[in-house]
Amino acid sequence: MNKKDEVYELLVGRLVEAQYTFGQKLSVKDVAADTGASRQPIMAALNRLSAEGFVRIIPQVGCEVVNPDRNQIADFYLMFERMEGLLAELAAARRTEAQMKELRDIQARIRAIDFALPESARAYLDLNRAFHQLIHDMAQSPFVDERQSSNFNMSDFFINQAVGFSAFMGGAAQEHEEIVEAIETKSPSRARTLSENHIAGVASSVAAGLRAKWAR
Repeated sequence: MNKKDEVYELLVGRLVEAQYTFGQKLSVKDVAADTGASRQPIMAALNRLSAEGFVRIIPQVGCEVVNPDRNQIADFYLMFERMEGLLAELAAARRTEAQMKELRDIQARIRAIDFALPESARAYLDLNRAFHQLIHDMAQSPFVDERQSSNFNMSDFFINQAVGFSAFMGGAAQEHEEIVEAIETKSPSRARTLSENHIAGVASSVAAGLRAKWAR
């Protein structure tokens, strides 16, 4: 991995885990101290994050984490929901038996998480990403998959800014079960609807969490 990608992965990880908050200033000097990288790869990473919507680069001023309003977040989730529904619909039509077995295995690991444990959120985040990525692989639509992968980072960023994964892990695991069944039975329309409803539920939790946070 080159230095530019190294810096990008570090920064996007911090954003997704809400180590940076809405509107926080990001200093090239601080990132350089953390990574040992020079200005050029840091700016390349920041430009990539800017293109993906995570940060704003203000000429002659600096860089800051985005600070979206509730309408912008709602619009994002509507787009995210529709794309995830499309990928699930395609997955139900195109999946293989080997992929289906792998999806069942991931879902079994999600259902086995003890949600009472403090480390459960991290375990759920990783397995949830693997679950949805496998559905994207089943869809065999690399252009849509590439765009949705970036959206997943943004969604995780919003979730951790708002409520954290612990707010809906148990319910989401049950919703996954229904999505798996729709894909397994090759029911594209049902898979699309269930996936869209799943993301809509996440959006509602994020919106409620942010309303409570902004009201303080």
